[in-house]
Amino acid sequence: MKILFIQGGFDAGGAEKIVAMLARHRAAKGDEVVVAGMLMPEKGSYFDYPPDIRLVSFETGRSRYGRSKHFHRLVWLRRLLRREKPDLVISMLTKINVLTLTASIRTGIRVIVSERNNPHKQATALLRHAQTLMMRRANGIVMQTDRARMALPGHCRSRAKVIVNACPPIPVQRQPQDQGCRIVAVGRLDPQKGYDLLLQAFASLKPIPEGVTLTIFGEGPSRPELEAQRDALGLADTVSLPGRSAGPADWLARADLLVVSSRFEGYMNTLTEATITGIPVVAFDCDYGPREQIFPGRNGVLVPPEDVGALARAMHELALSPERRRELSGHTDHAIWMHDPARILSEWDALIDDRVPVSVASSLPAAGLDRSMS
Repeated sequence: MKILFIQGGFDAGGAEKIVAMLARHRAAKGDEVVVAGMLMPEKGSYFDYPPDIRLVSFETGRSRYGRSKHFHRLVWLRRLLRREKPDLVISMLTKINVLTLTASIRTGIRVIVSERNNPHKQATALLRHAQTLMMRRANGIVMQTDRARMALPGHCRSRAKVIVNACPPIPVQRQPQDQGCRIVAVGRLDPQKGYDLLLQAFASLKPIPEGVTLTIFGEGPSRPELEAQRDALGLADTVSLPGRSAGPADWLARADLLVVSSRFEGYMNTLTEATITGIPVVAFDCDYGPREQIFPGRNGVLVPPEDVGALARAMHELALSPERRRELSGHTDHAIWMHDPARILSEWDALIDDRVPVSVASSLPAAGLDRSMS
């Protein structure tokens, strides 16, 4: 089988991590695998791929296109499908899903789409409408939580399957502290992640208890605003934004408490990495993900969405109580089982190998139609 994966780019990110894992797995099973992305960093892919997997990208470095980029991406995808002639396409994330399904019209190529975030919060009304229309064409739909699946239009739910992220145990040389607390947050620096709310919550702890620090790992467009907010709040001595971590083992080794301050989410790899390692978590109960990963009183604390006061109180309680943090660190067995790579990849295999249910196949155009369209 020839599988073409399509993603936003080859930088660090949750969807990119899962694509790399799936691509390696299917290549090891003997499939011909091609991974396409809209943007390739100048330094190359953040995630490693074996040499038998081909990587193709629409652009390298910074995008040359402005408002017309989606049109140019659509044309490129159409030509890519015509050239590669895959047996199956697997697409990740809302905008890429819409572009891929549009590019595949009248090709007969089978497409599985996967939504990795909350489309109702991250997408415009026009994009949501486009996704609702185009998802009718998908041969399979993968969501990460049942709540996200139930948020789909009715005509899509019966074809949607819930598959969570796979994550193997991560070897970490942890050095927990009895004095103080190293609070960390990990993710792209943009409004979705709510780091402005996190800084407000952390500032309300002032005077900051001795040894309590906050490190926000990540990079993104909100860096200037967040640095300015940190300095205006007088937190320069206790809050750092060092950029991306070297990988999960790096930030996990330097964390006593993970905080998720997102306004909306998908199923977070970062949160998964914390729960299988035994790092307690404080998170906003935002749609859709933290509630499925955090079991209050066992591995973390959920607080109402965007409630800065509740977030601050939970952070303060755990920062000052190493005993309570240890209690929340001892329940990793379920998280390890739930994210076991062998189990999760077998679920993907079942979907891929049975990629065109009879009820869907009968409504699709015959394979091979109009492959020459561009």
